[in-house]
Amino acid sequence: MQNKIYLIGPTESILTKRGNRFPNIADFLVTQGFEIIYYTSNYYHAEKRFFTDDEISEAKSKCKYNLNIISALGYKNNISSKRVVSNFLFSLALFFKLICRVNKFDIILIPSRPVELIYFVSLLKRIKKTKIIIDIQDIWPDALKISNKIKKQIFTSYCNIFLYPSLKHYTNSFHVAPSFLTWLHRYSSKTPSVFIPLGWENERWQNIDFKENIENKGLHLVCIAQLQYQIDIMPVIETIKYKEDVFLTIIGEDGTGERYNEVFTYIEENNLTNIDIVGKVDRCGIIDYLKTMDIGILPMITSSIPNKIFDYIAAYLPIIVLGDNDSSRFVLENNIGWSCNYNSKSFSHLIDNITIDEIIIKRHSLQRIREQYSRNELHKEILKTIG
Repeated sequence: MQNKIYLIGPTESILTKRGNRFPNIADFLVTQGFEIIYYTSNYYHAEKRFFTDDEISEAKSKCKYNLNIISALGYKNNISSKRVVSNFLFSLALFFKLICRVNKFDIILIPSRPVELIYFVSLLKRIKKTKIIIDIQDIWPDALKISNKIKKQIFTSYCNIFLYPSLKHYTNSFHVAPSFLTWLHRYSSKTPSVFIPLGWENERWQNIDFKENIENKGLHLVCIAQLQYQIDIMPVIETIKYKEDVFLTIIGEDGTGERYNEVFTYIEENNLTNIDIVGKVDRCGIIDYLKTMDIGILPMITSSIPNKIFDYIAAYLPIIVLGDNDSSRFVLENNIGWSCNYNSKSFSHLIDNITIDEIIIKRHSLQRIREQYSRNELHKEILKTIG
């Protein structure tokens, strides 16, 4: 009997413009002969709006698999009780839709958030003996930063209620960052997991060429990020305030990021002309920007290896990571960049000592390792895990 594979992407689907790991996996598995049933919501997490009927109809017409939409409550703030209720209702609705459809020959693949989804899918394993696999892309409650200590404790306890009884029932898992194993083993020491990072999309980056030489006058840095709490770009900005031959382009900030006002005010007050904040850019437009840059910057507080690292790799851009985390270790182990402490003094020292020859060496390292982090290669590892 041919396995059916159910992919659940509450915030990620062919409808969304940001984050497409699961849609890419779905397309790949279709080419391998699997019957794919994909469940997502009608709410666009990134833009905090509902998809229109026309958007949903167009998405379904483009899909090579069965796309199912579950109505969601929606929410305006990422950290809010309404988001918790929305996640719970989505997960509960999914459970009732699948309980009469799945069997022991089927496979369910889910992301590691929300925690309610992890719990209700684990019930399907216990009731229907279905094979369930979790892709650990994010770790709640750890990665969701809440400044209020009481609210943080309440949210942590809430997550634990769902995670402790459920993760031990998962058949298998894969994780996008090495430190995420600590999170998994906190709740389940016996669930196996394989490191499979996010990677870069082959089709999207197929027309970019390797360039060895540095053609720009001055050093051009780029940071792909919305200036949310997890992204602190200030050590970089404080450094290049005194370096007229160093330029920074920030891509993806539309003025709504939690740190935007702090960054914008600093730039205005110090009359910095070597910093350019670009709004949201579509996926293809980012390629045109990165072609002209020298180094990609990752100033992320939380420990992970996010999509932007693989955008830099795909564009043959050496990478600077601030702080000691998964990304910095990944960059150093692959010899594709540098790391420094999370302060302007350390970053300034690093920038002053990076030579053109070193940038060229890192570009050659990127050329050697680039393909192994393409999704074409990583999907083969996912297939092994699912199989």
